[in-house]
Amino acid sequence: MDVSVCITTYKHEKYIKQCLESIFAQEFLGAYEIIICNDNSPDNTEEIINEIIALHPKGDKIKYFKNVPNLGYVKNTLFSFSKASGKYISILDGDDYWIDASKLQKQFDFLEKNPDFSGVGTDSIVIYEDAPIPSHGFSGHLGQELTKDSLTDRNICQTSTFFFKKSILKDDFPTKIISADRCLYLLAGCYGKIKVLPEQMSTYRQFSASISKNVTYEMMKGDFAIIPFIKKYNQDYKTSKLKAYFYYTLMTYSNVITKSNFNKAATGYFLNNVLSKFTLNPIKLYLTIKWSIHTIKQKYQIKSQNNSFI
Repeated sequence: MDVSVCITTYKHEKYIKQCLESIFAQEFLGAYEIIICNDNSPDNTEEIINEIIALHPKGDKIKYFKNVPNLGYVKNTLFSFSKASGKYISILDGDDYWIDASKLQKQFDFLEKNPDFSGVGTDSIVIYEDAPIPSHGFSGHLGQELTKDSLTDRNICQTSTFFFKKSILKDDFPTKIISADRCLYLLAGCYGKIKVLPEQMSTYRQFSASISKNVTYEMMKGDFAIIPFIKKYNQDYKTSKLKAYFYYTLMTYSNVITKSNFNKAATGYFLNNVLSKFTLNPIKLYLTIKWSIHTIKQKYQIKSQNNSFI
């Protein structure tokens, strides 16, 4: 099997058909399978999937699993990976869909021709399902080749565009985390570079009630378990840089947070960011300190505007 397309789904009755049709439309010359892991959806997601399996000409490519009780997003994602038999895994969330019929072929060809890369993503279009916000691109690294030193940057690629070597996966991948995507990119960086193709090949639906919109400080703190996990497989990652990254995400993505905890996260970010970029060049050091303070002030202002403080 060349490629396993892994889909996690929960309450996606409105979107799962479009998701699957976008896979069936792929002009891929190799062998692929579709792994669907339904996390015990209470709606009609299962009925729609079973109908597609029974009636669609390519329905036999689907391997369907249902979790009772549900596992939660991260464990369900890892469960889908465990069922994959492909050399490569391509991720697609059940409420997203691909918009380029050549996506799988281009990503497959790239990794086959470039063994020093462990993964390849693309740009995607972010669409807001229930808010009057214009759609826009996602990745800030179009066309770039990213090494482990770049994988703590923001917006590497959206998860539903990521295509990677299954061989990088580890049995001890942390499960009590929020940011499975960040962990996966860092893990891929342990074994090679990541390429971000510049084309928009997928859509990413944003919802006001999505998991990421309701993340608390305590939930985000779990992501610090990623640091020892990544260091276990590649000691070349700089600890202070990883800490700065996760203090930044703690400060940025905790949407329910006290001012005291924000200050703790901000202090951790400031100290580790300065340490990770420390230099005896006074101008560069000054600019690092200035930018760190600017970032903290900006995040504090956003939290205040969004009424995130409790």
